[in-house]
Amino acid sequence: MSTISRRRLGALLATSMFASLLPAAHGAMAQETVVFAGWGGSIQAAQRKIYFDAFEKETGIRVIDVPDNNLAKIKAMVESGDVQWDVSNALGLWIPQGAADNLWEKLDDAVVKADNVPEAYRSDYGIGNAAYGQILAYNTESTDKASVPSTWADFWDIDGKPGARGLYDAPRYTLEFALLADGVAPQDLYPLDVDRAFASLDKIKHKVAVWWDQFPQVPILLASGELDMSSSSHTRIRDVVARENVPLQVVWNQGLMTVDWLAIPRGAKNAANAMKLIEFMSRADLQAEFARETGIGPTNEAALELLTAEEREGLPSYHYQQGEMALFDTAWWAENSDRMIERWDAWKLK
Repeated sequence: MSTISRRRLGALLATSMFASLLPAAHGAMAQETVVFAGWGGSIQAAQRKIYFDAFEKETGIRVIDVPDNNLAKIKAMVESGDVQWDVSNALGLWIPQGAADNLWEKLDDAVVKADNVPEAYRSDYGIGNAAYGQILAYNTESTDKASVPSTWADFWDIDGKPGARGLYDAPRYTLEFALLADGVAPQDLYPLDVDRAFASLDKIKHKVAVWWDQFPQVPILLASGELDMSSSSHTRIRDVVARENVPLQVVWNQGLMTVDWLAIPRGAKNAANAMKLIEFMSRADLQAEFARETGIGPTNEAALELLTAEEREGLPSYHYQQGEMALFDTAWWAENSDRMIERWDAWKLK
């Protein structure tokens, strides 16, 4: 075969191989996607299991989920014009903070309907999706029966109800607990009386055995008996009890319900698909299934009706609905967080 013939044959083969790859390449390029930025770990694994796989099956839109989400990254993306995420898990604080900096797309109410999500956790720029309880927890074995707490006033009463205490080394949540201990009614918490809160904390400051700064510490400290009672997140207590069967108990009374939101960074490349995913994650049946899997409360109130009485008992959404908990005021903290951190740091040094 001549050199020219070989070249022609090679060109034909190359052309044929390229043509055979075109349908597959076109299909890959044509598949729609949506990028979800979450918290990682077991929460995001459960989101994949309950939400993302089902969304892909129903819509054909591929969900690419990434961990390590934070507001600073979102701000950098938006300001650079290179937004890599389409949906973001967001602390409640982030919604008003981000809105002030023009970081969010407005939600399309025609798509994100979610009629059974209360107005308290809806805004033009996001919607609440997961409820957590900031609560009081105690070790039922190490805590004497006479010292079992049922209120934050009990927790503050170290002389009357002896036992080693732990509190979060941060103003968020801790200021609210200090006010509840001092007799403020849950419905009257906000705006926080900051001076009164710190005066209440002065009474217990040097009697707290552990000022902890990482939520995973608390179940370990309680389970070991190093602490008898502490503030904590309800999911941290639930998880360790389920995994290791340790004798820890949650006190729902006077807890704070915090809500994680879903929002779309401004300039998201797949904003239309992001709206669809947010609507999907707001469905009552899926939120009920997610609650069963994780113990994280639904924000769609219709989801509670799909759960058994026993399942509801473990959820902050239910206890908030029953009037036992207060809703954490994200707007107040968005406005005052920096000032409170400065005051907290100064108070610790006193």
